[in-house]
Amino acid sequence: AIRRTRISSVALQPIETLSKGYKRRVGLAQALLHDPEVLILDEPTDGLDPNQKHEVRALIQEMAPHKCIVISTHILEEVEAVCSRAVIIADGRVVADGTPADLKAKSSGGTLDDFFREVTANA
Repeated sequence: AIRRTRISSVALQPIETLSKGYKRRVGLAQALLHDPEVLILDEPTDGLDPNQKHEVRALIQEMAPHKCIVISTHILEEVEAVCSRAVIIADGRVVADGTPADLKAKSSGGTLDDFFREVTANA
């Protein structure tokens, strides 16, 4: 987990001394430690610089064929980058479910952002 999340350089430091990005990576390493079949990630790239985002996205894509990975995020760029399926929930109910490409195709503006705004406008 330490190697996969590239935190070996800070592995011996107290967590409270780490940057937000490294704290995020430590959390991801903790989640991976026991190699779970299902991995639930909340805003996995929040607070990461562009290089770190790329690394985390690559790790998610590497694991995806072998795990069920559920990502909770408000960052629709994240959905397009790593998700094979998107479920949009508004006011506690599912308002859309499909591949990011399918949802974009249903949008009047052709983007996932547009689709999200359209299906959540009256929710």
